[in-house]
Amino acid sequence: MTRSITRLAVAAAALMTSIIVGVIAPVVPAQAACGSGTRLDGAQLNSVFAGPGLGATATGEGFGGGDYQHAYPLPDGRILWLFQDLYFSNDNNLNQPLNNAAHNAGLIESGGCFTILGSQGRDFIGDVETIDSRRWFWPLDGEIGADGNLWVYMAEMSNPAGSGANAGALPVRTWLAIVDPTTLQQISFAPAPDSGSSRILYGWSVASNDQYSYLYGHCYRQFANDVDGPGEFDSTCMPSTYVARVPLGHFDANPEYWNGSGWADDSHAAVPVLTRGAANPMSVQWFGDEWVNATKLDDWWGSTITVDVAKDPQGPWTTAQTLSVVGDRKCSNGCGNYAATLLPWLDSTGKMTIALSNGGEFALWLANGALYRPTFYTVPVPAHASGSAAAAPAFPTTAGTAGFLAVDPVRLVDTRTNGQAFGRLSAGVEAQLDLRSAGLIPGGMPAGAAAVALNVTAFGSPLNGYVRAYPCASAEPPTSNVNQVVGAARTNAVIVPVGDGRICVRSSTDVDLVIDLNGWLTTSSSVGLQPVAARRLVDTRLGLGGSVRLSPGQQIQVPVVAAGSATTAVSLNVTAVDPSVAGFVTAWPCGSDRPNVSNLNPEPGVTQPNLVNVRVGAGGTVCLYSSQETDLVVDLLAEYRPGATARYSALAPQRLLDTRAQNKPRFQGNLAYTLPMGSVVAAQVNLTATDAQSSGYLTGYPCMTDPWPGTSNVNYVARVASANSALLTNSRGYSCVYSSSATELVVDLFGIWTG
Repeated sequence: MTRSITRLAVAAAALMTSIIVGVIAPVVPAQAACGSGTRLDGAQLNSVFAGPGLGATATGEGFGGGDYQHAYPLPDGRILWLFQDLYFSNDNNLNQPLNNAAHNAGLIESGGCFTILGSQGRDFIGDVETIDSRRWFWPLDGEIGADGNLWVYMAEMSNPAGSGANAGALPVRTWLAIVDPTTLQQISFAPAPDSGSSRILYGWSVASNDQYSYLYGHCYRQFANDVDGPGEFDSTCMPSTYVARVPLGHFDANPEYWNGSGWADDSHAAVPVLTRGAANPMSVQWFGDEWVNATKLDDWWGSTITVDVAKDPQGPWTTAQTLSVVGDRKCSNGCGNYAATLLPWLDSTGKMTIALSNGGEFALWLANGALYRPTFYTVPVPAHASGSAAAAPAFPTTAGTAGFLAVDPVRLVDTRTNGQAFGRLSAGVEAQLDLRSAGLIPGGMPAGAAAVALNVTAFGSPLNGYVRAYPCASAEPPTSNVNQVVGAARTNAVIVPVGDGRICVRSSTDVDLVIDLNGWLTTSSSVGLQPVAARRLVDTRLGLGGSVRLSPGQQIQVPVVAAGSATTAVSLNVTAVDPSVAGFVTAWPCGSDRPNVSNLNPEPGVTQPNLVNVRVGAGGTVCLYSSQETDLVVDLLAEYRPGATARYSALAPQRLLDTRAQNKPRFQGNLAYTLPMGSVVAAQVNLTATDAQSSGYLTGYPCMTDPWPGTSNVNYVARVASANSALLTNSRGYSCVYSSSATELVVDLFGIWTG
């Protein structure tokens, strides 16, 4: 509840005379114009929160005011905002009716559009357990847990006098609410594990890295003394913040507590990680290679936000920046600001956002809700703390030596026809393709060839299974390149180390294979990888790129770089959406004849993507041909440019992540799985979605610094394994993979770009 500098303040909780128990109304879908990947920056958030009635619906008033804001990213791209004592109003008058508030309620943000959540007299969480003005619950922080649900810590508040947030109101313990992230219905609500063992409210701030979820705790005893000013605080505990931890996303586990030298089971052994001022409620986030904290010093009476940085979650903390906010108080007499919250993501410019609560004397802001709405600040991420570093990669980081040599595509093998290097594969039987064979490749293997870029298509498998491609001179890896489906064609781009020049393939089922050559990685090439911000170039469903749904036999030209650019080739993700019949899609450099190859072999009604490395043709364009009616989506992933410093190193294939058997390391700001990369520029991987509960997509992108780019790498359906190659670029030491719906994820590594 907002602070007051006079005892005229009477808590909103005390004014609520009745509680209505009922089901929370369903969320209204966001307008079609809203973009699901949007992350508003500080200025944009200030703009949307400035006016009354944010998120109002046809049947309910919107956000009039509230404080102690928290934002929780949801798996579908929405953001849940929760506030303490939210007032509902479509104008600045918050006085009527007297029960127009809730102890905890909020907003749903979808692509920058907001919808109110909750209604007058109803608490979003813990409504049944609330005894108004005597016992209520205020939201703290939370995250998506290991079970895929949203877990929110709540402070149980008690005032036996029944006067709400006033003298005598004290926190009792923390509770945990489990909320369905789709419907936003409360699944369960109970005291948090070990919450009664100390008076510290662990979960005041929650931040996770790729191993643990850290629970920052604060005593929150702000009404301990019946006086005005800082003396209201419990001065023995309010200056200090503590930290506990649980295994990543397992908020139901008993925490371990930082005792100054290590992690202990006994909460009474905990020592503060930071102590200063009259009140110190830290708000902490993890941004890949460092921990950052925002603190409004001295609560209502302070004038400064500090931004601190540490290489470890327990500190030591070093102040990197201070922001004077006394001038941002919303009135000159009787107003204050307090409760800084560091939001759990970076905006589109890679900067942090800090939210700060505002309030005034009770009568002031009740008459003018603008005094009771948050202010937002855009702040650079601090320079690294001394010794700060991302987790070490789980793979060798051999210096790259090879550049990309694009070629016009060539068909090497089609086991459906006679006279090929090998015939239809039998289950478990290895076949060899000798790239040194005379006449197989125009001009033969290039000098210094380290790896070969292929397109592999599997046809006519009687069972679901997989195909592996690997250098014959090396041991067969445990990874897969193509996941074939009964009766369907499945295609994937593959980069395979050349070894001694012989490429081996093995299938778990009987299958026909088509193998096309797309390029080489050679030490003689000066062309390196240049990561770019992924972006959608064409979506014929929307007319994006100037094209509409393709007719059978139609081709389109796609500008991929500016005319005259030095870029020699690009990495694209091409997706066929809802093809009418079985057929194929071919990509090649415009200005040359269409080759007798395919990059995609779509099946009727099935959305199918593939990675395409293709030479840039005349005027900076790439041509696409479809043999069947289909929609096409084309995403740009990277460019290959002469002189670009990132060079390729082929690695022995290895499995980096299998969420069926491992913990699921995620960056909570974008809810993307994280893969430690160190200083590697990009990783060449295969992404597989399996055991999906419903249709969806995977996107690989640098989520530590970028919002979701509106692109995709893999499109999957329920209960069918779907795979595709992807190029994962680095941000703050990590690469990321986002899943739009619940699925298991397998990531196999085949090579890295360093430079």
